[in-house]
Amino acid sequence: MIDNASRIKQAFEQPQWYLQKTAYNITIRVETVREFVAGCPEAVLDIGCGDGSLSRGLLNGHNRLTLLDQSQTMLGLARSRIPEGWCGRIQSVNANFMEAELERQSFDLILCVGVLAYVEVERRRDFIERIKSLLKPGGSLIIECTDGPHFISRFVVFYNTLRHWMKPNRMRTIVGSSAQVVAVCEDMGFELAGSFRYCLPLAPMRKLMSQKVSYKAVRFLFGTAIRNRNAFLGNECIYNFKLRH
Repeated sequence: MIDNASRIKQAFEQPQWYLQKTAYNITIRVETVREFVAGCPEAVLDIGCGDGSLSRGLLNGHNRLTLLDQSQTMLGLARSRIPEGWCGRIQSVNANFMEAELERQSFDLILCVGVLAYVEVERRRDFIERIKSLLKPGGSLIIECTDGPHFISRFVVFYNTLRHWMKPNRMRTIVGSSAQVVAVCEDMGFELAGSFRYCLPLAPMRKLMSQKVSYKAVRFLFGTAIRNRNAFLGNECIYNFKLRH
């Protein structure tokens, strides 16, 4: 029987389903990262980089970017979208984050967006601790998670449980507590500098809504990271942390 980790890896080796169906959410994440990032960090690590959308816009020709993903297909796609003259400043790592060979305290900014959904809750503390070990003092972490106890998350879990029962070979995502993620980060010396909470259209509605309409609906209800409206209704959380010196 194929385990969930293998299903996840297989799913992202053929990623068009993800890139097409969630394009509006990728755009929201890209825009949120740009709102959080001040200046041009010298060294950036993008964990679970996907097609590189989140970090590509942070390149300026003088800084360096490390793209890390378990999917060779995603890494190839990400590298193909880097301007040709900047490819020498890009490092790509095809590995599990916890096993990757990375230099300690070598990054000014680490992005971890769309990743915790595939990290078991009991392993998240070790995961965040490794992130901390790679950041320079005063560095930044932008991390995203879904808030499991939120009432919308409970509905989504129920819906996905039914889908998994009907199609048992589907990959499984992991939902924990956003408050726990914040508490772990703060316990490790991170200071919360910003947050954006929002909710995606529910699955039955998404089938009736175009990518453009879905994007506009999220922005209408929740605004942006700078002006986050109705945050209490949001179960998707993007946090901006600073590591204390």
